[in-house]
Amino acid sequence: MAYCVKCGEKVEDTAVTCPACGAAIPGGETVHDHGYTYGNAEAYSGGQSTYHTYYSGQDKDGYFPESEVKNNKVMAVLCYIGVLVFVPVLAGDNQSEYLKLHKNQGLVLFIAEVFLNIVERHWGWSAGIFTWFTGGLVDVGVDIARFVILIFFVLGIVYACKGCQRELPGIGKIKLFK
Repeated sequence: MAYCVKCGEKVEDTAVTCPACGAAIPGGETVHDHGYTYGNAEAYSGGQSTYHTYYSGQDKDGYFPESEVKNNKVMAVLCYIGVLVFVPVLAGDNQSEYLKLHKNQGLVLFIAEVFLNIVERHWGWSAGIFTWFTGGLVDVGVDIARFVILIFFVLGIVYACKGCQRELPGIGKIKLFK
C-alpha cells in the first residue's frame, strides 16, 4: 500500500491519483496511446460514476517545464496582443527561455503589423497618379498579409498556453532577444 503525498490517505500501489483528494500519485502505472498518457486502467468509484485520470503528456520533449510555463503564461499570451507585447518585453522574466521565445515572436508580429499599417496608409499618397491601379493590388496584398499575421497571433497564443517549444513558421527564426 502507498500513501497520498497530499492528504496521507492509503491508495493502491497502482493508483495514479488519490481517490480522496484527487492529487497525482508519483510512480503509478500509465498507458501511452496516441500522444496522451492515461492513468492505469483500474478505476475507482466515486459515488455513481467511475473516474479515470487523463494526462496530456506535456512532460515529453518539445514542451517547456511546467513550472516555467505556469509562472510566465500570462506574459507569454500578452506577447500576442498587439502593443501589449511591450509589457513582457520590459517587465518579463529575462531568464525564461519560454518567455524569450514568445517575446521574440510577438515583437516580430507587432513590427510586421505596424509596417503593414504604414504601407496601407501611405501607399496611395506616395504612388501619386498610379494609385488608381496599384492601390487596389496593395490593398489586397495587405489584407492577405494581415490575415496571415492574425493566424500567427492565434497560433502563438495556442503555443504559449500549451507550453510547447514550437516556433511560428518563418517568424520564429528571427531572434531579437538572445
